[in-house]
Amino acid sequence: MIFVRLFLVILFIPTFIVISRSIGSRSKAARTLLLFLLPALVGYSVILPETWQSMANFVNVDRGSDLLLYVTVLTLITYIGYNFGKFRYLEKRIVILVQQLALLQSKEEPNS
Repeated sequence: MIFVRLFLVILFIPTFIVISRSIGSRSKAARTLLLFLLPALVGYSVILPETWQSMANFVNVDRGSDLLLYVTVLTLITYIGYNFGKFRYLEKRIVILVQQLALLQSKEEPNS
């Protein structure tokens, strides 16, 4: 059982790396698709819970609700990683812009 849980985490590591490192328009489309896909899957699981149970049986997890919980937690971790990378990128951009603005303002001021 622990092997299966580790396998599910290892399965999400490449996804986590790709989504957290990329900020372009292609990755934005993938993130938007995933953002709408997860609630759709949750809604689908309310209507047909046996689908999650069959997927859980396939990956050797006890219950379908456990598999849904694992997928949700890993999705949230991926989202947090993406936001961390995005904010780090934006902080670097702000630092560069502030430095350039300070240089421009220092050139405009007369030397006294």
